[in-house]
Amino acid sequence: PNSVSSLEAVVSTQSTGGKTKATLEDGRVEVTYEFWSAAGQKFQVKPTSATLLFSPTLQTVSVSGESCPVSVASITGKSGTFVSGKISPAVSTVLVTLTAPEQPDLKLTQITDEEGMYNIGPLSEGLVYTVTAEKQGYEITPGEGYDFTALKLSKLTTTVQMGEGVPLVGVLVSVSGSKGYRKNVQLESAPLVLTGLVPGDYFIRPLMKEYSFTPASKMLTVAEGLEVDVTFNAERVAYSGYGKVTSLNGRPQPGIVVEAVGAGDCSLQEEGVTGEDGSYRIRGLSPNCPLTFLVRSDKSDKIRRASPASQLIEVGTEDRAGINFIVFQEPTTFDITGYVEISPEFVSSTKVLLVEDRGSKSGGKQVHSSALDESRIFVFPEMALTSTYTVKIESSLPHSLYNFTVPDVKLRSEGPFQHVNLAFLPIRKSVHQEQATRASFTALTIIVLSMVLAANHATLVPVFTQVYHSVVNRGGGGDSVGLGGPADGMEYIDDIHKGGARRSKSKKK
Repeated sequence: PNSVSSLEAVVSTQSTGGKTKATLEDGRVEVTYEFWSAAGQKFQVKPTSATLLFSPTLQTVSVSGESCPVSVASITGKSGTFVSGKISPAVSTVLVTLTAPEQPDLKLTQITDEEGMYNIGPLSEGLVYTVTAEKQGYEITPGEGYDFTALKLSKLTTTVQMGEGVPLVGVLVSVSGSKGYRKNVQLESAPLVLTGLVPGDYFIRPLMKEYSFTPASKMLTVAEGLEVDVTFNAERVAYSGYGKVTSLNGRPQPGIVVEAVGAGDCSLQEEGVTGEDGSYRIRGLSPNCPLTFLVRSDKSDKIRRASPASQLIEVGTEDRAGINFIVFQEPTTFDITGYVEISPEFVSSTKVLLVEDRGSKSGGKQVHSSALDESRIFVFPEMALTSTYTVKIESSLPHSLYNFTVPDVKLRSEGPFQHVNLAFLPIRKSVHQEQATRASFTALTIIVLSMVLAANHATLVPVFTQVYHSVVNRGGGGDSVGLGGPADGMEYIDDIHKGGARRSKSKKK
């Protein structure tokens, strides 16, 4: 009954009417609402209460015709449960959030009052609720039940300056403290402001090459809710060398390592790496110390050498700029040119071949050829340094008329340019050599034929016999030319068959 005072029925249209209350026999309270409606209207009725939960949460009713409906289906309300707690020490405007794992859509929030109290409800019984609390500048941890403990956090401001009020840009400030707190921040212009620090001890240290700091570091204790300021004064004790590394055509070269090495009694070694624009900076150079600046080709990608090879620089009490270098990259290809020593009459019949070596088993592959002109100079396109090549002469001159050897030169796999010289000097054979060659071929031919006849006489004799008889029969038994009669011809064939060939004299009738 005490909950009925806050009970209201919200109707989804403007209405007038009254509310009546009656106590039932079982002690429950029944509240009846009345409202006016025009014909054809539809309503949603939703009860609200600060302490009751309703089932169902709303009802829908339609009005038709000229008569009023007897009643709307009833809605039952029962007392809900509440989750309440407090923040100690008392902190107002803390955001408290209630959720229920079994009902993911349920999320209720409330702000604590001046005494740090909150009370969330009405809620359904039988569910497990989770409550969290948060406020900027406070560390709030759960306590007993739904209570919380609040700890006001502190603020730490760190300033690093050159002289009076001039901030040092680029300095790194390292802060470490209790509960594993770690923070490293590079300052641009404003001081470093750290908020939300729990009370405890903190160690602060500024770091920047070429500078010393007073004090070098600082340990301090931060109490709850306090704002602490700490200042460091910086002094320049070393300087920098600046420069740029480009290619021969002025293109910036990123990723190149430049080193500065102390000369004489100056024992110092520092290095820097060029950025995308080819510029570099080497820090920490002692004043009045002679230094040799050089490009480290062994630490840089595909750099063959630099110009100048090194520069001797003495850094005074200020930075040195303009220490520039031009680098030459390791070539990946090389050009091939050459000259052939050759008589003009043989130029048109001679070519120069470029063969890519493929090993002893596969031999080589011809990749280019070049015909000679009056200059006797040949040029091949750029070739990859990953392979080896051979330059050789190809000639269409016949060996039967000329004596010559075909020269070749194996190229080294190094660049960026290689030039080769070849000598191709054919010599025409003399007349005596040609006749001797012809006689040799004639004698060789006769010897080969004799060997063939001797090896195949059993097959060839019958053939010759048949040919002989054909010739005799065609002549009608007349006189033979150069041989005797048929009997003499047969004797001649028989002699050949026996291996004792002889020539018979011609007989005249």
